[in-house]
Amino acid sequence: MFHLMRAGLLLILVTATASAQERAPGPLTLDQAVDYALGHHPALQADASVEEARRAQVAVGRAAYLPSVDLSLQINAGTGNVLRGAVYPMPDIPFVSGPPTGRSGSDAALGTMVSLGARWDALGLVQKMALVDAALADAAQAHAAVEARRLAVAYAAADQFLDVIARAETVRSARATVDRGRVFDTIVEALTKQELRPGADASRAQAELALAATQLIRAEQAEAVSRTQLAQTLGIAGARIDVVPGNLLAPAAVPVEPKTKHPLVVEAEAAEHAARAKKHAVELAYLPRLDLFASLWMRGSGLTSGIVPPSPGDGIVPDTPNWVGGLVLSWPAVELVTVRARARVEAAQVKVADARKREVMQAVRTQIDSAREILDAARKEAANTPIALKAAQAAEAQATARYRAGLATVVEVAEAQRLLAQAEIEDAVARLNVRRSELLLARAVGDLGPFLDSVRGGR
Repeated sequence: MFHLMRAGLLLILVTATASAQERAPGPLTLDQAVDYALGHHPALQADASVEEARRAQVAVGRAAYLPSVDLSLQINAGTGNVLRGAVYPMPDIPFVSGPPTGRSGSDAALGTMVSLGARWDALGLVQKMALVDAALADAAQAHAAVEARRLAVAYAAADQFLDVIARAETVRSARATVDRGRVFDTIVEALTKQELRPGADASRAQAELALAATQLIRAEQAEAVSRTQLAQTLGIAGARIDVVPGNLLAPAAVPVEPKTKHPLVVEAEAAEHAARAKKHAVELAYLPRLDLFASLWMRGSGLTSGIVPPSPGDGIVPDTPNWVGGLVLSWPAVELVTVRARARVEAAQVKVADARKREVMQAVRTQIDSAREILDAARKEAANTPIALKAAQAAEAQATARYRAGLATVVEVAEAQRLLAQAEIEDAVARLNVRRSELLLARAVGDLGPFLDSVRGGR
């Protein structure tokens, strides 16, 4: 029973934790939505982990600057038929042995040794420094990748937020169209009952009302789908997101000059720098190896050597000091062929990185030019839609009045209402398209800061 209760409490705790994680934040403005996405999107968390791993690789490379130091302890036993004083190999300690002293298998003695050995590749330090430079370049590239992903995540969240607002405006216009259709249907029904209008007018009014209701249902569906996609861009898929338009429907002049270099260009330049650093590190692999050795050890032996008595404890306690130092210069000449081949591979990677950098710069320049043209057209359209909306409102009012007076047909009123509904939607969407175009240009130049500042200033 106790185990069942504990399992039940654990299940409740897990369920509550999952619900807390999926719970959506309160109503969000656009800049709050962007901040939330930057703080919670799993793609950014994954890229941050990669960047952390790259920084750790730098620490690993710097650790190679230190010399190799080994502390060892050995206890052995052997017969006199083994080379006198023989020990097993130990790191950085020269081989120790002596001549045989007997022919009997019972002539055995203990031996001990404790040692401290160090080795340092002096010439290899140059290549190790180059490897650290390559690791630093990789870390810089990972950081640039994080910044590029931050720009992409922020843009996706802001663009989807604007899409939700546009869908909501479409729903508002569709609902207003349904309300006007109901009012007109009531008017037509009353005139039909008084036999002032034919029954066909009532049927047409009902059909127009049903069509408007269908359009409203579709608009509401599109808005719901857009909200679902917004939750995904914020990193909390499945949550219900409430949005606050703020001043998004109001015109604003947003500066478009970038404060910094585009993150994609920075990432491409970092990739090229990393490729060059790796090529340099490979080229240094042809350097010879110069190892500096130093060893210090204490031996103990249960054997005698002339007048020297056995060590204390029959060889268990080391009591004979020894030291040695030296250097070894080696150069694997045949490996030069391999090094040159690897250098050619890295040189090709440098060319690839350089070409990709130029490709990214071309793409960014094209995006900026295209975004400027899109923004210019959006502003012109936003300046024209209010004129069309005002004319459509006047036409709908006149058509309704003329119908009441018997001077217009139901078809004229239906057309006027459709024109008004379309004008309302286009006016709202046109203003939002200006904002979306400003956002598009901000992403093209690689800096959403000015755009988000304009949004924050209108709360």
